[in-house]
Amino acid sequence: MIPKPLKRLARRWLLRFCVWMNDFSRWVQRRVLETTLEKERCESNLNLPLEEMDQDLLGIYIRWNGHHVEKTVRYEKTEGRGFSKPQLLREALTEWHRRKYPKTRWVEWAEDNLEDFRRWQETGKPQLHPVERLPTYAPESPVMEVLRNRVSTRYWTDAPVEDEKIRTIIETAGYAPTCCNRQTWKLYVRKNENVRESNKVANQALREKAPVIAYITIDHRLYPEHFAPAEDAGIIGLQLSLAATSLGLAGCLMYGAENWDQDTFRREYNVPSYRFMYLMYLFGYPAERTLTNKRVHGEELAIFI
Repeated sequence: MIPKPLKRLARRWLLRFCVWMNDFSRWVQRRVLETTLEKERCESNLNLPLEEMDQDLLGIYIRWNGHHVEKTVRYEKTEGRGFSKPQLLREALTEWHRRKYPKTRWVEWAEDNLEDFRRWQETGKPQLHPVERLPTYAPESPVMEVLRNRVSTRYWTDAPVEDEKIRTIIETAGYAPTCCNRQTWKLYVRKNENVRESNKVANQALREKAPVIAYITIDHRLYPEHFAPAEDAGIIGLQLSLAATSLGLAGCLMYGAENWDQDTFRREYNVPSYRFMYLMYLFGYPAERTLTNKRVHGEELAIFI
């Protein structure tokens, strides 16, 4: 029997060793290999022949290259600038249409960017579109009220959430900003047909009693960055929460990531291995109203520099 003090000491040293190994790995990647594991993974997927990319990867590839073309044509034309991405985008769109995939709005957006690029080549001038002015909202507007009244709840009524509202929330979530327009999210949405009221608020209990759960997954394959996937997951999670608030619903964003058995999740819902579940959004018609006066004030939040 190993004494508890010795176990605690061994645990502390093992944790320190793990920290050192993480730091050493990062140091080797950046200083010796001059790359990172994320960049290598991204490069290997970027170098795949287009015909070997699955539909998800090809779509991300089109949106990413479309983003670069969109940025390029908004500057004065200079020699050698911006000529590789349009060709990559054109080839990817050709492959998309060859497979007879649907012509979605973002495919049309990518094609419009190629048209902007053509005009940019001819004129050398930035291709700027007329500003569509958004209405100016007062501080008391419904939009600001939604932002201020978003709360987390862990108690819901047994009223089912209408499919139309779920679809509206998901559609609105898709307008969330994302790194380089890659839009790598995929939501796995499950309705609980047997909602039952429960006073338990442990994570497992919440997943069992929530009327709707949206599992937020991210396709890692075209991220050369380390933290960007988590950033994209968090932003769309907030967008889901705000959209639900605007429709009279409320929910709880629950962290997944390393707290979750990703392999079990993938097997249960047939999720590809390249997708990682970062968050869950559990929502429904609220049976409680949590207080909103727990938030810090603006003067506490910001440091003006």
